This record gives sequence, C-alpha cells and structure tokens, in this order.
Amino acid sequence: MNEPVSPSRRDLILMTGVAAAGAVAATRGSWAPEEQPPAQAYAAINVRDHGAIGDGAADDSTAVRRALRSAQASGQPATLYFPQGTYSVRAGTLVVPAGHPMTIRGDGAHASQISLREEAQNSDALVALNATFAAIENLQIDGGGTTGDNDLLVLNAGYNRVSNCNISRSPATGIAVGRHGRSLAHVLENIIVRDCGAYGIRVHGTAKASDTGSTDGLWSNVDVGRSGLSGIFLESSSQNMSNVHVWQSGVRGGDNGDQHGFRVASRTHIFAGCQAEKNLGDGFHFDSGGGEGSVVSGCRVWENGGSGLVGEGTGHLTLIGSTFTRNGRINVGDAAADDAVSAAAIRNEGGDAWTITGCSAWDDSRELSAVWVPEDSTTPEIPRRGAGMSQTFAYVETGSQGRSSITGAIFRAEEHLSGQSIKTESALLRVSGSDLGEDDAPSIRAATTVALPPWGDVIRVTGSQTVTKVGPSRPGRVVTLIFDDASSGGIVGSSNVRMRGDFVPDKGSSVTLVCVGENWQELARSV
Repeated sequence: MNEPVSPSRRDLILMTGVAAAGAVAATRGSWAPEEQPPAQAYAAINVRDHGAIGDGAADDSTAVRRALRSAQASGQPATLYFPQGTYSVRAGTLVVPAGHPMTIRGDGAHASQISLREEAQNSDALVALNATFAAIENLQIDGGGTTGDNDLLVLNAGYNRVSNCNISRSPATGIAVGRHGRSLAHVLENIIVRDCGAYGIRVHGTAKASDTGSTDGLWSNVDVGRSGLSGIFLESSSQNMSNVHVWQSGVRGGDNGDQHGFRVASRTHIFAGCQAEKNLGDGFHFDSGGGEGSVVSGCRVWENGGSGLVGEGTGHLTLIGSTFTRNGRINVGDAAADDAVSAAAIRNEGGDAWTITGCSAWDDSRELSAVWVPEDSTTPEIPRRGAGMSQTFAYVETGSQGRSSITGAIFRAEEHLSGQSIKTESALLRVSGSDLGEDDAPSIRAATTVALPPWGDVIRVTGSQTVTKVGPSRPGRVVTLIFDDASSGGIVGSSNVRMRGDFVPDKGSSVTLVCVGENWQELARSV
C-alpha cells in the first residue's frame, strides 16, 4: 500500500498557513501604514561573493562550501545563486542539510553550469537535497566526463523540486530520488537528462505492497536519452508522469537485460502522453509483480529492440489509447522468427485483469537504421532493419487463467510478422469491438476435442473429424461455427456439448453455441 502523508502532518501545514493568514487579517486593520512590519527578508547568497570563479577550470569547491554555510547561517529562506559560468566542484560539496530548505538557482541551463571535477574519487553525489522543500532550478549539472559511482543529483527529502534543469554525462545515475531518504511528493519538471552511465532517473524504494519509498512524485515534460542502463527505473510506487520521453536507453548495459525505456518494479503509476523510443530493451518493462494497478494512457511506444510493453505477473494494468509500432527490432535478418514472443507489441506474462481499450499495434516493413551505441560500449547495437517487419504479434498472453479484456483495438493480423494478431494460452481473454484484420474470423481444424480462440463471433472449422468436446471459454460467450468441408463430421452431443441432436453439416452449414460454465449448449443451427 502507498503510505500517504499522515493527516496530522498535512493538517499541520494547512493550519499553520491558515492561522498565519488569519493573524495578519485580524491585525491589519489596526495598523497605520508606517506601522506595518517589513516583508520577511530573503537571503540571496551569490557564490561569486564567496570566491567562486566559474571559469570551468578553477576548483570552486571551497568557495561553494563557504556560500552554502552562509546560506545556512542566515536564518532566513535562502537562495544559493550561481550566476552565468561553469563551476567546477568536487563530489560531496553541495549538500543542502536537513532543516535548511533553500533553492539552488542559476541563470538558466544554457548559462549556469555546475560540473563534477574529474579528480573526484568518492561515490558522493555532486548535488544532494536533504532538506524538505529544497529545490534546484535553472541550471545544467554535468558529470564533466568523469567516471565512477557518483550520481549527479540526489533528492533525499519530501517535496524536493527540480525545475528547468539539464542533467548530463553522469558517471552513474543522473537523478536519484530517495537514495538516502524518503523524497515524498517530489516534483520533476522541464528536465533534460542525457548520456548517464547508469540510469537516467532512478526512484529508489521498496517495491510491491510494502512500499514505503518516495511515492507520489509529480513529473512533467521530462526527456531522458542515451542512458547506460534503463532510462527510468521506478522502485517506489505512485509516480504520476505527463509528457515523459525516454529514448535510446541501455547503450552501456552490455547485454544484461536492464536496457528498457521505463523499467518498473513498483505499483500504481500513471503514464500519460509518454513516449518510449528506440530503447535497446522493451519500451515499458514491468518487473515481476511491478506495475499493478498502473495506467498507460495516450502513449507512443515505437522501434524498441524488444517488445513494446511487457508485464511479468502484472495485475490490473490499464492501457488506453496507446500506439505500439515497429517494435521487436532485434528480430531481424537471418535470425528473424515470425513466432518470437519477445518481439510482440504487448506481452502479458501471467498477469490478470488487464484492460486494453482503444489501442493500436502495427508494423509496416519500413527500413530502419541501426541504433547508435558509444564506441567504447560492450552493448551490441540494435541492427539495421531491412524492408521487412519485426513486430510479431499485437498481443501475447501466457497463463491459462488470465481474464483480460481487449476493446476497440486495431490489432490487424496482416500488419504483424506472424500473420496473427493475438497469441494466448487463456480461453478467458475477452476481445470485443476490435479490428483484427484477417483474424476477425479465425479458423480451427476439426478434432475430437477442439479449443476455440478467445476472439471471434464466427469461427470457421475445416477438416472431416467429428467434434465431441469443446474446450472451456468465458461463461455466456456465444459463437457460431461454420463448417467449410463437405465431408465434415460435424458435432456429436456429449456431456460437454448439449445438442438437440447430432449435427452433420453440409458444406457451409453452421451451428451456434453458448458457453455455460465449462460446457456448451446449442442455441441454433442452419440445417
């Protein structure tokens, strides 16, 4: 379960503000203008006033540390100001301590930069916000081409905010949320993250039901590209994302599988208007049990090396109005397999109760260039794709008991390499109001026991063998079987199929059945 801010804490914040406002309103009328108290002072601490040079070469660590101590000592709300310039600072220097909320501010990401000095050898972050309500804005934070285990920006307290910043060339993770403390309700807005050695953004925490991590994050307008591992890794639940674009992730991950656009190991997220593009792994990958109760809405997932979206044991996942295009990019060349589930648009591995509404999945044989990786990387690139499809199926589901639903989808069989729209082990999948192309009227081969595909109101039956048993489906499902062969054996009544009499059809004759429990009952016949 998510652990929300306790009512007492939220009430305290609210009541404090209301009480202060009330006190001002109650006394304002008795003040003469000259008696009104001055506005509260706001300390603005310029790092240049404390000796910072900002030329990108000098070591500004000592000067920045002095400025930070001055901001702490002011006893007032403070802004630590970095005017235009490049400030070379050692890791562990810029740490906003608990109890001293302040804003670190520059003149814009194009003008003010804090850079990690190459000789930094510890694993401390370049910038760490350990105070509640601390913020950083209008800056570029750069790894300076260094190597090591240093994250560039770490948020360790509640209500931390990052605005209008570029994060680039981190030796490790670009932004680490909750690495050493719980950053509840953090805000990430208008951020570009590039070329990080590990993750672009990682939200630390305990996954699944016992989640007590950095929940309730608010993300908007975030772009993450060319991360060494997965672009975004969520270990804490309930991140709320709008307009987040993740691309070309996994370029330094070797071949370890941690190369996805969005890697999710926690529950109840919202992804709205997001894009996952040309990542070396899957576009969205929900780790075992991760993603439960999440919503993926209005997203575009395209040209990824693996599947567009994968859920491992994920329950109650909702996909709305999203597009999955030209995925399975590793499934090309002589090794291409038309039945490779790892190249499907959407892959449900043993999950239950998925709702897929108004989504589309397709491929179109368009030629695609290879996906770049750094020259010194051990990661194999996604190879060039010639004029042929790579995405094998629109939807694949493993597990025989999944009760998922697909409605209003465009999943045309002919727009996938396998020539099939859906591959499932579950007879309980519900497909309605969808365009499956050539799969709209599926076909089966007659046998003593037949299993019906879970979609299609009309199913064609070929072959001459007599059917005596029909596999289970959703209770209440109605299907019409059309027998295409003149020599068909038809259907003989049994305890599993209650017939008004043996059905021995002519070519093209049909019988309509309804599923009752695990059995079937005849409703009508054409002859």
